[in-house]
Amino acid sequence: MSDHGISIGEKFGERAYGAFCYDYTIRTFAYMISNDLPKIEIGQQVRHVDFLPTILDYLEIPLDDSYKKIDGQSLRPLIEGKTLEERIAYTETGNPLNQNEPPKEPNTKSVRTSKWKLIINEYNNSKELYNLVDDPDEENNLVDQNLSIEKELWNEFVKLQNTD
Repeated sequence: MSDHGISIGEKFGERAYGAFCYDYTIRTFAYMISNDLPKIEIGQQVRHVDFLPTILDYLEIPLDDSYKKIDGQSLRPLIEGKTLEERIAYTETGNPLNQNEPPKEPNTKSVRTSKWKLIINEYNNSKELYNLVDDPDEENNLVDQNLSIEKELWNEFVKLQNTD
């Protein structure tokens, strides 16, 4: 698997690698190869945190309940051709802005479904909302246009920020 996408200055102000939460920077790919698995491509959005539970499930290794519950879910149902409810994907990065190194704390964050993404730029208190189906290059910011999805994604973001 890869840990992030790649950026080469696609967006104005991008001076550093991985400074934004746009799809060209955060989308990745992964392979799980075994003679026992079907050769399929999963088109549904999944998250990195889902990989560990999937591998453990595939290897039939139970989770130890004496440890903190992990965030991910097994993707085995998708591998077996079943359906699985899509979960919100969360991303954060540190935009160095005019500095020579990334900040100590992430200042650019996003929540994403397969259809929508809300980006929160904490360094300037701005938001960006993109319809990823109609605008896959994330060029038309739809924030503050009274779309109900903006409030839904914001509520998901707040909930994620308030969990340990």
